[in-house]
Amino acid sequence: MSEALGILRALAEVEENLHKLAGRLADIAGEEERLRARIARTDQDFARRKEEHKKLRLTAQERANEVDATDAKIREYQRKLDHDIIPYKEMEFLREQVQVLRSKLDQLSEEAIRLMEAVEEDAQKLVADEAEYRERRARLEQEIAELQRKREELGKSREDLEAQRNELISRLPLSLRQHYERLSERLANPVVYVDGQACGGCHLKVSEATLLKLREGREVVTCEHCSRFLVLRWG
Repeated sequence: MSEALGILRALAEVEENLHKLAGRLADIAGEEERLRARIARTDQDFARRKEEHKKLRLTAQERANEVDATDAKIREYQRKLDHDIIPYKEMEFLREQVQVLRSKLDQLSEEAIRLMEAVEEDAQKLVADEAEYRERRARLEQEIAELQRKREELGKSREDLEAQRNELISRLPLSLRQHYERLSERLANPVVYVDGQACGGCHLKVSEATLLKLREGREVVTCEHCSRFLVLRWG
């Protein structure tokens, strides 16, 4: 086998490994994007959870304020009844209002107590929910950190393979190197393995004459369809 054929076979292996690396890096990027989306959803869910608790607390406070306002109104009316000289009709009206307001006060007080109890219960649950949220978020961030570590490792492997490829290309005879460079301007894989009887790049069937030349291994062979360099796998 000529030196050029050996270089091309080595290039085919390097390029295949680079293609696999590119796929793994793309998978990592996709998984990282999904994890970041999960973190965003987790943050949004907990933000909504806190907002729900805030609304519950505000509702309880509003009801407590209504209790205070109603109680103050009762005291005001009762003071007029007890100390002011007022017409009979106004007196009857105030007595009626006091009765209505006291009934309303009882209802408001019960509701205010119920809401405050709900706030305290929900506050305890919120503490547990926050702990769970932070734990879940930490796990997702840890998964992202692990993906980033793998990406860095693969990036170093890619740099090594690219250096190998450049070194192999520099060893090709000038005419073959120029053909390789022209192919690389428009194709991601200038050197491919033959897959059965088809070119591993364009996937079109190559001629029997081309296959025979490949098996003989005495000369450089290119695909008659896409001009890629063709090699057979080791074995």
